[in-house]
Amino acid sequence: MIIKDCKMPLKIGMLESLVRRLPPGHVSHPSINEDIKKIQAGYRGEYRVFHLLKALPEKDYLLFHDLRLSGSPFPFQMDILILTPFFLLIVEVKNMAGEILFDNTFNQLIRTNPDGKTEAFDDPILQVSRQRIHLLDWLKTKKINNLPVETLVVSANSSTIIRAANKELKGKVIRKDRILLQIAELNNKYTEESLSKRAIKRLSNVLLDGHTAFIPKPLETYGIPSSALQTGVFCQKCHTYTMERHRKWICHKCLDTSQDAHISALIDYVYLVKPSITNSEFRNFLQIKSPSSAKKLLTSLNLKHSGHTKGRVYLLDSLIEG
Repeated sequence: MIIKDCKMPLKIGMLESLVRRLPPGHVSHPSINEDIKKIQAGYRGEYRVFHLLKALPEKDYLLFHDLRLSGSPFPFQMDILILTPFFLLIVEVKNMAGEILFDNTFNQLIRTNPDGKTEAFDDPILQVSRQRIHLLDWLKTKKINNLPVETLVVSANSSTIIRAANKELKGKVIRKDRILLQIAELNNKYTEESLSKRAIKRLSNVLLDGHTAFIPKPLETYGIPSSALQTGVFCQKCHTYTMERHRKWICHKCLDTSQDAHISALIDYVYLVKPSITNSEFRNFLQIKSPSSAKKLLTSLNLKHSGHTKGRVYLLDSLIEG
């Protein structure tokens, strides 16, 4: 059963908004676009593995994607967590092209790209081992003890060549197509139930309640001041911030029209600036002159708000939820 589904990371939408809002040729464009590609690749890998796990019997396996729990001293995140009556399994997914070498001597992952470039990464086996320790500690704080917790590193790219410095990695690192067989082997290893149906339901709720989403701050990450962002309403046809509000949005460059182009602008605002907005801030960011027109647009979205008249603050979270 899927308890926390596999969804596109919030950070991708945030970075795409940032790329659109920065002026053409901005010095941060290359690094942001590169980060978008990396995050997209990671998500595609996790999606492939998660999709395979959907074949497991729903009544015996509970699936969590991108679960982030408050640990000590910092929160810890797991790509995939599988909860069964017999054991828990933490899955760390890697989606890398080319050839990867697990170097246990220096605890690093070395990748050789198809173009021959070599890069070093943190050891995913060590990463998932730390996640196991953090999870066990977290469970103890909830007075949940003596649960077997297994770990697995899964390569999601079918074309990846996997090499290891020794043979001790067998059963610790697998290709994605083997994951169901690996889980079957764990079922043979653990034959006594550690959790009753009632306990597994309780633990599932505790895990879900304990999830704390990570909210990136793109401007802070890249050292970009909010003053560098382009204001106005984006035209999807000619890709410029040249739309003006009359009875609808009209691009004065290509004459394309839209009824709800302001929604995309507000999503950019919540992604990049903050999750609330006043009438004045709305007008400044979308380049609207009329306070009454701005109020009408904001009211039409049925946003939660606080305050009255000029001091009213509109909450924008609902625009990006779900």
